[in-house]
Parts: sequence; structure tokens; C-alpha cells
Amino acid sequence: MKYILFLLVLLICTTSPVFAQEPKIGDFADPVNPSLFTEKIEIPYHVFNTISRDAEITELENQITGSWQLSLQNDLLYGNPNGNAVIRIYDVDIADKFLEIGMGSYPDYKYWISAQVPETGYVIIYSNNDNGWIKGTETSITYSEQNGLSVNNGQRTVLSNLDVSPFAIKAYSAYGMESSSDPPATTSGTFIIKIISADYGENPYSIFPFVLTGIIGLVIGILVLTKKRS
Repeated sequence: MKYILFLLVLLICTTSPVFAQEPKIGDFADPVNPSLFTEKIEIPYHVFNTISRDAEITELENQITGSWQLSLQNDLLYGNPNGNAVIRIYDVDIADKFLEIGMGSYPDYKYWISAQVPETGYVIIYSNNDNGWIKGTETSITYSEQNGLSVNNGQRTVLSNLDVSPFAIKAYSAYGMESSSDPPATTSGTFIIKIISADYGENPYSIFPFVLTGIIGLVIGILVLTKKRS
């Protein structure tokens, strides 16, 4: 346990200078570190009351390149047990390449991760149909060209080091209904996407927090498992 606490302190001390000043909502460049960018997107509930083929694709004002992390906060009130909140993140260079995160309604709280790439088409990478996500917790998606893509559902890491490189974010879309004849998927609330991006092309050291977080998380996991076995 002493080793775990030491590693956590090390993580805080080494990453805090980079994220010391959080830009205001709407700002895109961090004045402390110009290679870092942040953005906050609030999606109102009614946007999810559509089916996938009718979902509107919204382009970001600035493309998200380099290493990036998305935090997804689902504060929606669902309208029926079959309602979903689904976010698709689209790649810059390939029109039909996207990553999809789906969060289902109470009582199942199903959760899935899918991807569509030209080579394989649409593929479900991970799914959990029973308490796959917890209301009030954030899903985090972390990507770097060196380490691939990883997803944490707010409880644990459910996807690690998926090779989708390169993946720069150009746009997003949202939907939640399986059929146009279904009741509304959501009735109130918002879905919030927070974006942190590090352009390591301008500053190679800007990806250090992403890499260090992954390494320390792996070490802590190994120490915990070793302690349990002993």
C-alpha cells in the first residue's frame, strides 16, 4: 500500500504543472501550455430523440489531433427502458470511420463500445448488458498514437490499447432511438463531453501526462493483484 500511495503522489506532482490552469469554457488553447487544448460540449436531451441514420453530424470548430482524452458525463433522464444515449466520434481523414459509445436506460444500464473502419465495417468491441455504467460517473476515452485507444466506463478499464491509429476527431453525432416509432429516448437533462488534447507535434512533452497516467495505472493494478494473491 505504501508503494501505491507513493505512485499516486508522484502522479499528482508530475502532472499538475501541465494542467495547472484550466481554460474557461469556450477557450481552446491553454495559455500556460499552448500545445494543450480544451473544449466542453453540452448536448441537450432532445438531440438523442432520433435514430442513427437521421442523426446530425456536428463538426468541431477545431480538429482534435495528437493525443486526446474525452470525458463523457451522462446527466440525461430516459423516457423508456429501451432508450439509449449514443455518441459517435468521427475521424478527420476517413468519412465512414468512427468510434461509438452507447449508454442504455434504467434498469439495465447497458453499455457498449463499437467502431466502424473501412476494413471491417461496424463492429461491437465491448458490451455489457447489466450495469455497464453507473449514473453520476464519467466515461473516459484516452487516445495516443503510441498506445492506441483505451476506455474506462467509470468503474474500470474495459478496453485497452486498441489500435485505431491515426485517429483525429473532426465531428460528433448523437442518437438514442432504435425505431422512429419508439417513445422519446430521453425527456430531460444534458450529455456533456469534455475534451483535452495535446499536440505533441508542437510539444513532445505534452503527452507525458497521458503516458504517465497509463503506466502508473498499470503498475498499481499489478501491485494490487500481487497483494491479493499473497
